[in-house]
Amino acid sequence: MPLDESTQYMKRIKILKEYIPSHSEYPFYLPVVQALDELSLHPQVTYLIGENGMGKSTLLEAIAIAYGFNPEGGSFNFNFSTYDSHSPLEQYLRLIKGVQKPRDGFFLRAETYYNVASNIEELDSEPLGGGEDH
Repeated sequence: MPLDESTQYMKRIKILKEYIPSHSEYPFYLPVVQALDELSLHPQVTYLIGENGMGKSTLLEAIAIAYGFNPEGGSFNFNFSTYDSHSPLEQYLRLIKGVQKPRDGFFLRAETYYNVASNIEELDSEPLGGGEDH
């Protein structure tokens, strides 16, 4: 079955290195930021593979934020913050998007899955939160 690139939501990510203030500050000294100029995304799936500390999670988080997701995970309309710890890398990314825009999406982070679940539980306990007893 041929790949249909016309349905691809995001095609490439560029790191705008010319605007990076200092390559000696976090996250700009990370190997992924140093080595990457542009990342082409496969229409079906793209894997990021590397050693710990290379910046894979930081890059994924920055892409998600630049696309409109909450840095801690969740959907476009599910924004909360337990602790602002994300890097400013999203400010130095250019997302090259496809012609179609997703109606919804979800940024799933293994590190913060617990935070998303806890926030849902907290919302359900509120009087109009929509829990089972309401």
